[in-house]
Amino acid sequence: MLMVMRFQIILLLNYWIIRFLNKMSLDTNVIKMWVVLIILVISLSFNLVLTGMVIFQDKEPIKIGGAFGLTGYAAEWGDADMNGAKLAIEEINEREGIHGRKIELINEDIQSDGVKTVNAVNKLINFDSVDVILGPTWLDTYGGAAPLSDEHDILMITPSASINAIKSSENYKNVFSTWYRSDEEAKALAEHLSNTNQKKVVLFFGNDPFWQDIANKIKDSDDLDIIKNVKVTSKETDFRTELSKIKRLKPDVIIFGLNDESSQFLFLKQRKELYPKSILYSTESFEEFTKKQDYQQLINNVFFVSPADVDQNFVEKYRNRFGKDPVFSASNSYDAVKILLEAIQETASTDTDDLREYIMNNEFDTVTFGKTRFDRIGGVTGGSFVIKNSKREIIEFLGI
Repeated sequence: MLMVMRFQIILLLNYWIIRFLNKMSLDTNVIKMWVVLIILVISLSFNLVLTGMVIFQDKEPIKIGGAFGLTGYAAEWGDADMNGAKLAIEEINEREGIHGRKIELINEDIQSDGVKTVNAVNKLINFDSVDVILGPTWLDTYGGAAPLSDEHDILMITPSASINAIKSSENYKNVFSTWYRSDEEAKALAEHLSNTNQKKVVLFFGNDPFWQDIANKIKDSDDLDIIKNVKVTSKETDFRTELSKIKRLKPDVIIFGLNDESSQFLFLKQRKELYPKSILYSTESFEEFTKKQDYQQLINNVFFVSPADVDQNFVEKYRNRFGKDPVFSASNSYDAVKILLEAIQETASTDTDDLREYIMNNEFDTVTFGKTRFDRIGGVTGGSFVIKNSKREIIEFLGI
């Protein structure tokens, strides 16, 4: 379109210049020389104006829409998601951004609620016109937002949700996750329990897609005997009846996981009262609670499976920037942003098809997993797991 406009304007200028010079009764060769010279000058000037317009447009920021749980019971995770993203974006912007374009993070609070998560993502897409979505926090729990990625043809990469749970019923092609693979984690934990002859197992999980995905993966193990499978609601506060029943069953271990921290705290408190000698296992999401003072009397004989520690340079950078250590999904969010921006850098595009193809077909250096790739359902591969005690000491390295 710009080329057609430029050609039309040059033809019009050529016509008027020739008429003007003819009136001046100049020699034909002189007229030709002046026509060529003037047209070149005007054409060059016009070209610079048009090019300047295009460059100005290209200098608009690349917009990342951050759908984070900043309030409610996902708030600690959402804060980690946001801070990890901020750190990655600041590093890129200090190096003049991507192809001279700065990166802008536009945040929306999903408020730890399914409907509000959908609303937040819709706003980022339709009102803020973001190029990609980072999040939502706990997309496996607030899965109603996942279909929006395909409906609006926008790339969505969550740093804090199990890809297995997200895509349990449908493989949304534009959704990726940099959270740990729940199937690999569950497999590693099951092998540890089998190898240590702790095969009589009770599952005690919140009735939530993330935890039920973990539970289902553990149940798939042929080496464990699942003697009871307890599902509790997110606001449950009285676990005494179930704990009494479990105690009578005399399991080797109880594997537990709850979303709501107040419910989790009450579960541990009531467990101390009713079944203090029980052995508990959980996942990496429990690690941060072992640092809290009010938990110290409640976590005897508690262990958890966890990915191997993240890169220490990242820990130092995060600590220097935010004045605290990274928790939960901070490193996963940092990696997600770096992967997104590498894809934009290398493809020179924010087109969803271009970004998806690049992400699916390349290897990435990450602070969480080392070198990693994405598998066919958009989950990260690689990494290893460990078993830690309540003092966060590694007691076993697990092969996967």
